[in-house]
Amino acid sequence: MALLLQGACADQAAAGDAVQVVLSATPFYGESGGQVGDRGVLSGDGRDGSGLIVRIGDVQKTGGLFVHSGVVERGTLAVGDAVNARVDAACRRRARMNHTATHLLQSALRQVLGPEICQAGSLVDFDRLRFDFNHPRPATAGELQRIEALINDWISEAHDLAVAEMPIEQARARGAIAMFGEKYDDVVRVVDVPGVSMELCGGTHVSNTAEIGLFKIISESGVAAGIRRIEAVAGAAVLPYLEERDRVCRELGERFKAQPGEIVERVVALQDELRSLGKQLAAARSDLALARSMALAGQAEVFGTFQLLVNRLDGVDPASLQTAAQQLRERLGNGAAVVLGGSPAAGKVSLVAAFGTDVIARGQAAGSFIAAVARLCGGGGGGRPNLAQAGGRDVSKLDGALVRARLLLTTALA
Repeated sequence: MALLLQGACADQAAAGDAVQVVLSATPFYGESGGQVGDRGVLSGDGRDGSGLIVRIGDVQKTGGLFVHSGVVERGTLAVGDAVNARVDAACRRRARMNHTATHLLQSALRQVLGPEICQAGSLVDFDRLRFDFNHPRPATAGELQRIEALINDWISEAHDLAVAEMPIEQARARGAIAMFGEKYDDVVRVVDVPGVSMELCGGTHVSNTAEIGLFKIISESGVAAGIRRIEAVAGAAVLPYLEERDRVCRELGERFKAQPGEIVERVVALQDELRSLGKQLAAARSDLALARSMALAGQAEVFGTFQLLVNRLDGVDPASLQTAAQQLRERLGNGAAVVLGGSPAAGKVSLVAAFGTDVIARGQAAGSFIAAVARLCGGGGGGRPNLAQAGGRDVSKLDGALVRARLLLTTALA
Protein backbone atom coordinates (compact mmCIF):
# COMPACT_ATOMS: atom_id res chain seq x y z
CA MET A 1 0.00 0.00 0.00
CA ALA A 2 1.08 3.56 -0.76
CA LEU A 3 -0.49 6.54 1.02
CA LEU A 4 -0.65 10.21 0.08
CA LEU A 5 -1.79 12.91 2.50
CA GLN A 6 -2.28 16.44 1.11
CA GLY A 7 -0.37 15.38 -2.01
CA ALA A 8 2.69 14.14 -0.16
CA CYS A 9 3.75 10.62 0.81
CA ALA A 10 2.78 9.71 4.38
CA ASP A 11 3.11 6.72 6.72
CA GLN A 12 -0.35 7.04 8.24
CA ALA A 13 -3.54 9.11 8.32
CA ALA A 14 -6.10 9.72 11.04
CA ALA A 15 -9.86 10.25 11.10
CA GLY A 16 -10.86 13.34 9.12
CA ASP A 17 -7.86 13.21 6.78
CA ALA A 18 -8.41 13.31 3.01
CA VAL A 19 -6.19 10.60 1.52
CA GLN A 20 -5.12 9.00 -1.73
CA VAL A 21 -4.43 5.27 -1.46
CA VAL A 22 -2.76 2.82 -3.86
CA LEU A 23 -3.46 -0.83 -3.07
CA SER A 24 -1.52 -3.90 -4.17
CA ALA A 25 -4.79 -5.20 -5.69
CA THR A 26 -8.24 -3.63 -6.05
CA PRO A 27 -11.76 -4.49 -7.20
CA PHE A 28 -12.46 -0.80 -7.89
CA TYR A 29 -12.91 0.53 -11.43
CA GLY A 30 -10.64 3.49 -12.18
CA GLU A 31 -12.06 6.31 -14.30
CA SER A 32 -11.42 5.69 -18.00
CA GLY A 33 -13.26 5.48 -21.29
CA GLY A 34 -15.70 8.13 -20.09
CA GLN A 35 -16.87 6.03 -17.14
CA VAL A 36 -16.39 7.54 -13.68
CA GLY A 37 -14.42 5.69 -11.03
CA ASP A 38 -16.14 3.50 -8.44
CA ARG A 39 -17.19 4.58 -4.97
CA GLY A 40 -16.96 2.37 -1.93
CA VAL A 41 -15.26 1.64 1.39
CA LEU A 42 -11.90 0.44 2.66
CA SER A 43 -12.25 -1.21 6.07
CA GLY A 44 -10.08 -3.10 8.54
CA ASP A 45 -9.16 -3.56 12.17
CA GLY A 46 -7.04 -0.42 12.36
CA ARG A 47 -3.88 0.13 14.38
CA ASP A 48 -5.75 0.92 17.60
CA GLY A 49 -8.25 -1.92 17.23
CA SER A 50 -11.22 0.46 17.05
CA GLY A 51 -11.91 -0.39 13.42
CA LEU A 52 -10.94 1.42 10.24
CA ILE A 53 -13.28 2.97 7.68
CA VAL A 54 -12.11 4.98 4.65
CA ARG A 55 -14.92 6.28 2.44
CA ILE A 56 -13.75 6.21 -1.20
CA GLY A 57 -15.38 8.82 -3.44
CA ASP A 58 -13.32 8.45 -6.61
CA VAL A 59 -10.77 6.18 -8.27
CA GLN A 60 -8.41 7.35 -11.03
CA LYS A 61 -6.07 5.36 -13.26
CA THR A 62 -2.68 7.08 -13.30
CA GLY A 63 0.29 5.49 -15.04
CA GLY A 64 -1.15 2.00 -14.59
CA LEU A 65 -1.90 2.60 -10.89
CA PHE A 66 -5.35 2.84 -9.34
CA VAL A 67 -5.44 5.86 -7.02
CA HIS A 68 -8.31 5.70 -4.50
CA SER A 69 -9.34 9.14 -3.19
CA GLY A 70 -11.37 9.36 0.00
CA VAL A 71 -11.65 10.41 3.63
CA VAL A 72 -10.73 8.46 6.75
CA GLU A 73 -13.99 8.30 8.70
CA ARG A 74 -12.79 6.20 11.63
CA GLY A 75 -9.53 4.81 12.96
CA THR A 76 -5.99 5.19 11.66
CA LEU A 77 -4.81 4.07 8.21
CA ALA A 78 -1.14 3.15 7.91
CA VAL A 79 1.13 1.91 5.14
CA GLY A 80 1.29 -1.88 5.31
CA ASP A 81 -2.22 -2.32 6.75
CA ALA A 82 -4.42 -5.05 5.33
CA VAL A 83 -7.80 -3.67 4.27
CA ASN A 84 -11.03 -4.99 2.83
CA ALA A 85 -11.98 -3.12 -0.34
CA ARG A 86 -15.74 -3.07 -0.98
CA VAL A 87 -17.24 -1.40 -4.04
CA ASP A 88 -20.55 0.43 -3.65
CA ALA A 89 -22.73 -2.10 -5.47
CA ALA A 90 -25.59 0.34 -6.16
CA CYS A 91 -23.28 2.89 -7.80
CA ARG A 92 -21.53 0.19 -9.83
CA ARG A 93 -24.91 -1.14 -10.99
CA ARG A 94 -26.06 2.30 -12.15
CA ALA A 95 -22.77 2.92 -13.96
CA ARG A 96 -23.08 -0.44 -15.73
CA MET A 97 -26.60 0.44 -16.89
CA ASN A 98 -25.51 3.82 -18.20
CA HIS A 99 -22.44 2.44 -19.95
CA THR A 100 -24.35 -0.25 -21.81
CA ALA A 101 -27.04 2.34 -22.63
CA THR A 102 -24.31 4.51 -24.16
CA HIS A 103 -23.36 1.67 -26.52
CA LEU A 104 -27.02 1.23 -27.49
CA LEU A 105 -27.27 4.98 -28.06
CA GLN A 106 -24.37 4.97 -30.51
CA SER A 107 -25.95 2.13 -32.48
CA ALA A 108 -29.30 3.91 -32.57
CA LEU A 109 -27.66 7.14 -33.74
CA ARG A 110 -25.92 5.30 -36.56
CA GLN A 111 -29.20 3.72 -37.65
CA VAL A 112 -31.28 6.92 -37.51
CA LEU A 113 -28.79 9.67 -38.41
CA GLY A 114 -26.36 7.71 -40.56
CA PRO A 115 -23.47 5.20 -40.38
CA GLU A 116 -20.92 8.03 -40.44
CA ILE A 117 -21.75 8.89 -36.81
CA CYS A 118 -18.64 8.59 -34.62
CA GLN A 119 -18.19 9.10 -30.90
CA ALA A 120 -16.47 12.37 -29.98
CA GLY A 121 -16.50 11.93 -26.22
CA SER A 122 -18.70 10.56 -23.47
CA LEU A 123 -19.46 10.58 -19.77
CA VAL A 124 -20.87 7.58 -17.92
CA ASP A 125 -21.88 8.66 -14.43
CA PHE A 126 -23.95 6.96 -11.77
CA ASP A 127 -27.10 9.00 -12.45
CA ARG A 128 -26.77 10.10 -16.06
CA LEU A 129 -24.90 9.66 -19.30
CA ARG A 130 -23.60 12.02 -21.96
CA PHE A 131 -22.61 11.18 -25.52
CA ASP A 132 -20.89 13.53 -28.00
CA PHE A 133 -20.90 12.70 -31.69
CA ASN A 134 -20.16 14.25 -35.06
CA HIS A 135 -23.19 15.56 -36.94
CA PRO A 136 -23.66 18.74 -38.99
CA ARG A 137 -27.12 19.64 -37.68
CA PRO A 138 -29.43 19.22 -34.69
CA ALA A 139 -31.42 16.01 -34.54
CA THR A 140 -35.13 16.62 -35.10
CA ALA A 141 -37.78 15.77 -32.51
CA GLY A 142 -38.90 12.88 -34.69
CA GLU A 143 -35.35 11.52 -34.98
CA LEU A 144 -34.83 11.70 -31.23
CA GLN A 145 -38.10 9.86 -30.71
CA ARG A 146 -36.99 7.10 -33.09
CA ILE A 147 -33.59 6.84 -31.36
CA GLU A 148 -35.22 6.55 -27.95
CA ALA A 149 -37.74 3.97 -29.18
CA LEU A 150 -34.99 1.83 -30.75
CA ILE A 151 -33.01 1.77 -27.51
CA ASN A 152 -36.02 0.87 -25.38
CA ASP A 153 -36.92 -1.90 -27.83
CA TRP A 154 -33.42 -3.37 -27.51
CA ILE A 155 -33.70 -3.13 -23.73
CA SER A 156 -37.04 -4.95 -23.67
CA GLU A 157 -35.73 -7.64 -26.05
CA ALA A 158 -33.38 -8.76 -23.22
CA HIS A 159 -30.18 -9.24 -25.22
CA ASP A 160 -27.41 -11.11 -23.40
CA LEU A 161 -24.06 -9.33 -23.64
CA ALA A 162 -20.93 -11.21 -24.70
CA VAL A 163 -17.60 -9.86 -23.48
CA ALA A 164 -14.35 -11.30 -24.87
CA GLU A 165 -10.71 -10.42 -25.39
CA MET A 166 -9.19 -10.91 -28.84
CA PRO A 167 -6.51 -9.54 -31.19
CA ILE A 168 -7.45 -6.10 -32.38
CA GLU A 169 -7.37 -7.13 -36.05
CA GLN A 170 -9.86 -9.89 -35.32
CA ALA A 171 -12.10 -7.43 -33.50
CA ARG A 172 -12.03 -5.03 -36.43
CA ALA A 173 -12.72 -7.85 -38.86
CA ARG A 174 -15.83 -8.70 -36.85
CA GLY A 175 -17.01 -5.09 -37.14
CA ALA A 176 -16.24 -3.83 -33.63
CA ILE A 177 -16.39 -0.04 -33.37
CA ALA A 178 -13.38 1.79 -31.95
CA MET A 179 -13.31 5.38 -30.74
CA PHE A 180 -11.61 7.60 -33.30
CA GLY A 181 -8.15 8.75 -32.20
CA GLU A 182 -7.96 6.28 -29.30
CA LYS A 183 -4.87 4.06 -28.99
CA TYR A 184 -5.47 0.35 -28.38
CA ASP A 185 -3.27 -2.58 -27.35
CA ASP A 186 -2.72 -5.56 -29.63
CA VAL A 187 -5.27 -7.51 -27.57
CA VAL A 188 -8.53 -5.69 -26.90
CA ARG A 189 -11.74 -6.22 -24.95
CA VAL A 190 -14.88 -6.44 -27.07
CA VAL A 191 -18.36 -5.80 -25.66
CA ASP A 192 -20.98 -7.33 -27.94
CA VAL A 193 -24.75 -6.88 -27.81
CA PRO A 194 -25.53 -9.46 -30.52
CA GLY A 195 -27.24 -7.95 -33.54
CA VAL A 196 -27.23 -4.49 -31.95
CA SER A 197 -23.79 -3.21 -30.96
CA MET A 198 -20.15 -4.29 -30.90
CA GLU A 199 -17.50 -1.96 -29.46
CA LEU A 200 -13.99 -2.02 -28.07
CA CYS A 201 -14.46 -1.11 -24.41
CA GLY A 202 -12.85 -1.66 -21.04
CA GLY A 203 -15.77 -0.45 -18.94
CA THR A 204 -18.35 -2.24 -16.81
CA HIS A 205 -21.61 -3.42 -18.36
CA VAL A 206 -24.84 -5.21 -17.56
CA SER A 207 -25.17 -8.94 -18.35
CA ASN A 208 -28.46 -8.44 -20.15
CA THR A 209 -30.00 -5.31 -21.66
CA ALA A 210 -33.20 -5.90 -19.67
CA GLU A 211 -31.29 -4.85 -16.55
CA ILE A 212 -31.31 -1.25 -17.85
CA GLY A 213 -35.08 -1.10 -17.56
CA LEU A 214 -35.74 2.17 -19.38
CA PHE A 215 -33.91 4.88 -21.33
CA LYS A 216 -34.90 8.54 -21.69
CA ILE A 217 -33.22 11.34 -23.65
CA ILE A 218 -33.08 14.59 -21.66
CA SER A 219 -31.54 16.94 -24.20
CA GLU A 220 -29.75 17.30 -27.55
CA SER A 221 -27.49 20.29 -28.12
CA GLY A 222 -24.46 21.59 -29.99
CA VAL A 223 -21.15 21.81 -28.13
CA ALA A 224 -18.75 22.68 -30.98
CA ALA A 225 -18.70 23.06 -34.75
CA GLY A 226 -20.10 19.81 -36.15
CA ILE A 227 -20.32 18.19 -32.70
CA ARG A 228 -23.66 17.39 -31.04
CA ARG A 229 -24.35 16.16 -27.51
CA ILE A 230 -27.09 13.94 -26.15
CA GLU A 231 -27.70 13.74 -22.41
CA ALA A 232 -29.88 10.95 -21.07
CA VAL A 233 -30.86 8.91 -18.04
CA ALA A 234 -31.34 5.17 -17.71
CA GLY A 235 -32.62 2.68 -15.18
CA ALA A 236 -33.79 3.99 -11.82
CA ALA A 237 -32.76 7.57 -12.71
CA VAL A 238 -35.60 7.75 -15.26
CA LEU A 239 -38.27 7.70 -12.52
CA PRO A 240 -37.37 10.99 -10.74
CA TYR A 241 -36.95 12.65 -14.14
CA LEU A 242 -40.45 11.59 -15.20
CA GLU A 243 -41.91 12.44 -11.79
CA GLU A 244 -40.61 16.00 -12.07
CA ARG A 245 -42.10 16.38 -15.56
CA ASP A 246 -45.38 14.93 -14.33
CA ARG A 247 -45.45 17.40 -11.43
CA VAL A 248 -44.87 20.35 -13.77
CA CYS A 249 -47.54 19.06 -16.16
CA ARG A 250 -50.09 18.71 -13.34
CA GLU A 251 -49.34 22.21 -12.03
CA LEU A 252 -49.73 23.69 -15.50
CA GLY A 253 -52.97 21.77 -15.94
CA GLU A 254 -54.31 23.21 -12.69
CA ARG A 255 -53.29 26.76 -13.61
CA PHE A 256 -54.75 26.58 -17.11
CA LYS A 257 -57.74 24.45 -16.11
CA ALA A 258 -56.76 22.04 -18.85
CA GLN A 259 -56.05 18.36 -19.37
CA PRO A 260 -52.41 17.42 -20.13
CA GLY A 261 -53.16 17.05 -23.83
CA GLU A 262 -54.65 20.54 -23.96
CA ILE A 263 -51.78 22.41 -22.28
CA VAL A 264 -49.74 23.09 -25.43
CA GLU A 265 -52.78 24.43 -27.25
CA ARG A 266 -53.61 26.65 -24.28
CA VAL A 267 -50.05 28.00 -24.10
CA VAL A 268 -49.99 28.74 -27.84
CA ALA A 269 -53.27 30.63 -27.49
CA LEU A 270 -51.85 32.67 -24.62
CA GLN A 271 -48.71 33.46 -26.63
CA ASP A 272 -50.86 34.70 -29.55
CA GLU A 273 -52.91 36.81 -27.14
CA LEU A 274 -49.77 38.30 -25.58
CA ARG A 275 -48.34 39.15 -29.01
CA SER A 276 -51.60 40.86 -29.95
CA LEU A 277 -51.69 42.79 -26.68
CA GLY A 278 -48.03 43.72 -27.14
CA LYS A 279 -48.78 45.22 -30.55
CA GLN A 280 -51.74 47.12 -29.14
CA LEU A 281 -49.61 48.41 -26.27
CA ALA A 282 -46.86 49.51 -28.67
CA ALA A 283 -49.41 51.32 -30.81
CA ALA A 284 -50.90 53.02 -27.74
CA ARG A 285 -47.45 54.10 -26.57
CA SER A 286 -46.68 55.48 -30.02
CA ASP A 287 -49.95 57.43 -30.07
CA LEU A 288 -49.24 58.79 -26.59
CA ALA A 289 -45.71 59.80 -27.61
CA LEU A 290 -47.08 61.64 -30.64
CA ALA A 291 -49.67 63.41 -28.52
CA ARG A 292 -47.04 64.44 -25.97
CA SER A 293 -44.66 65.61 -28.69
CA MET A 294 -47.29 67.64 -30.56
CA ALA A 295 -47.96 69.50 -27.31
CA LEU A 296 -44.32 70.56 -27.39
CA ALA A 297 -44.61 72.30 -30.77
CA GLY A 298 -45.65 75.52 -29.12
CA GLN A 299 -42.44 75.54 -27.05
CA ALA A 300 -40.18 75.86 -30.10
CA GLU A 301 -37.71 78.76 -29.93
CA VAL A 302 -37.67 81.07 -32.94
CA PHE A 303 -34.42 82.38 -34.43
CA GLY A 304 -35.39 84.32 -37.54
CA THR A 305 -36.63 81.74 -40.03
CA PHE A 306 -35.52 78.85 -37.84
CA GLN A 307 -37.43 77.06 -35.09
CA LEU A 308 -35.48 75.12 -32.49
CA LEU A 309 -37.00 72.47 -30.21
CA VAL A 310 -34.89 70.44 -27.78
CA ASN A 311 -36.76 68.40 -25.20
CA ARG A 312 -36.80 65.23 -23.11
CA LEU A 313 -39.45 62.49 -23.42
CA ASP A 314 -38.92 59.55 -21.09
CA GLY A 315 -40.63 56.18 -21.35
CA VAL A 316 -40.92 56.35 -25.13
CA ASP A 317 -39.44 53.57 -27.24
CA PRO A 318 -36.84 54.59 -29.88
CA ALA A 319 -39.17 53.99 -32.85
CA SER A 320 -41.92 56.18 -31.36
CA LEU A 321 -39.38 58.86 -30.44
CA GLN A 322 -38.19 58.94 -34.05
CA THR A 323 -41.77 59.21 -35.33
CA ALA A 324 -42.43 62.08 -32.92
CA ALA A 325 -39.34 63.97 -34.11
CA GLN A 326 -40.37 63.53 -37.75
CA GLN A 327 -43.90 64.77 -37.05
CA LEU A 328 -42.58 67.83 -35.21
CA ARG A 329 -40.15 68.66 -38.01
CA GLU A 330 -42.98 68.48 -40.59
CA ARG A 331 -45.22 70.63 -38.42
CA LEU A 332 -42.57 73.29 -37.74
CA GLY A 333 -41.48 73.52 -41.40
CA ASN A 334 -38.20 73.64 -43.36
CA GLY A 335 -36.49 75.75 -40.72
CA ALA A 336 -37.10 73.20 -37.96
CA ALA A 337 -34.31 71.69 -35.85
CA VAL A 338 -35.80 69.08 -33.52
CA VAL A 339 -33.77 67.11 -30.98
CA LEU A 340 -35.56 64.70 -28.62
CA GLY A 341 -33.99 62.54 -25.97
CA GLY A 342 -35.27 60.15 -23.36
CA SER A 343 -34.78 57.01 -21.35
CA PRO A 344 -37.01 54.23 -22.76
CA ALA A 345 -35.82 51.79 -20.09
CA ALA A 346 -33.48 51.70 -17.10
CA GLY A 347 -29.87 52.30 -18.10
CA LYS A 348 -30.69 53.24 -21.70
CA VAL A 349 -30.63 56.54 -23.57
CA SER A 350 -32.41 57.24 -26.86
CA LEU A 351 -31.74 60.36 -28.97
CA VAL A 352 -33.23 61.61 -32.25
CA ALA A 353 -32.46 64.62 -34.45
CA ALA A 354 -34.75 65.77 -37.27
CA PHE A 355 -33.61 68.78 -39.37
CA GLY A 356 -35.48 70.69 -42.05
CA THR A 357 -33.92 71.55 -45.41
CA ASP A 358 -33.04 75.12 -44.38
CA VAL A 359 -31.17 73.82 -41.31
CA ILE A 360 -29.23 71.41 -43.49
CA ALA A 361 -28.40 74.25 -45.88
CA ARG A 362 -26.94 76.10 -42.89
CA GLY A 363 -24.36 73.28 -42.61
CA GLN A 364 -26.04 71.13 -39.97
CA ALA A 365 -26.42 67.38 -40.58
CA ALA A 366 -28.61 65.34 -38.22
CA GLY A 367 -26.36 62.25 -38.42
CA SER A 368 -23.09 63.82 -37.32
CA PHE A 369 -24.86 66.13 -34.87
CA ILE A 370 -26.71 63.43 -32.93
CA ALA A 371 -23.62 61.18 -32.92
CA ALA A 372 -21.67 63.92 -31.12
CA VAL A 373 -24.48 64.40 -28.58
CA ALA A 374 -24.76 60.65 -27.96
CA ARG A 375 -21.05 60.43 -27.16
CA LEU A 376 -21.73 62.62 -24.12
CA CYS A 377 -23.99 59.79 -22.85
CA GLY A 378 -21.46 57.05 -23.53
CA GLY A 379 -23.02 55.96 -26.80
CA GLY A 380 -23.11 56.67 -30.51
CA GLY A 381 -25.22 56.55 -33.63
CA GLY A 382 -25.94 58.44 -36.82
CA GLY A 383 -28.09 58.56 -39.91
CA ARG A 384 -29.17 60.84 -42.72
CA PRO A 385 -28.74 64.65 -42.78
CA ASN A 386 -32.48 65.13 -42.20
CA LEU A 387 -33.11 62.31 -39.67
CA ALA A 388 -30.79 60.38 -37.37
CA GLN A 389 -31.01 58.29 -34.24
CA ALA A 390 -28.50 57.37 -31.53
CA GLY A 391 -28.29 55.66 -28.17
CA GLY A 392 -26.33 55.83 -24.96
CA ARG A 393 -25.72 54.04 -21.67
CA ASP A 394 -25.43 56.82 -19.09
CA VAL A 395 -28.86 58.27 -18.32
CA SER A 396 -27.36 60.65 -15.75
CA LYS A 397 -25.65 62.54 -18.61
CA LEU A 398 -28.79 62.95 -20.73
CA ASP A 399 -29.92 66.35 -19.41
CA GLY A 400 -26.43 67.75 -19.89
CA ALA A 401 -26.27 66.35 -23.40
CA LEU A 402 -29.57 68.02 -24.33
CA VAL A 403 -28.36 71.35 -22.91
CA ARG A 404 -25.23 70.97 -25.06
CA ALA A 405 -27.36 70.16 -28.13
CA ARG A 406 -29.47 73.31 -27.63
CA LEU A 407 -26.33 75.46 -27.20
CA LEU A 408 -24.77 74.10 -30.39
CA LEU A 409 -27.91 74.65 -32.45
CA THR A 410 -28.53 78.10 -30.98
CA THR A 411 -25.02 79.12 -31.97
CA ALA A 412 -25.39 77.67 -35.47
CA LEU A 413 -28.85 79.07 -36.21
CA ALA A 414 -28.98 82.40 -34.34
